[in-house]
Amino acid sequence: MASNNKRGVEEFVQCIHCQKASAYYQWFENPVIAQCGLNDERQVAQTKRICKTFVERHDEPVIQHFDHYEDDINE
Repeated sequence: MASNNKRGVEEFVQCIHCQKASAYYQWFENPVIAQCGLNDERQVAQTKRICKTFVERHDEPVIQHFDHYEDDINE
């Protein structure tokens, strides 16, 4: 079975290091949340997981920081 990434399908990865994440958010000092650009799901960005669509990013992610929960992330 071929993989879309250079890593093995069974290897643990983190969304914080993935090119497929369309945005990163952080409220207060809580963990960073990654918005997946492929399946439109949100995940804790630094949690280790198995993902067959992972593609390693080679730049630093831009994290949007919020200081209250009323901010609309869709603006």
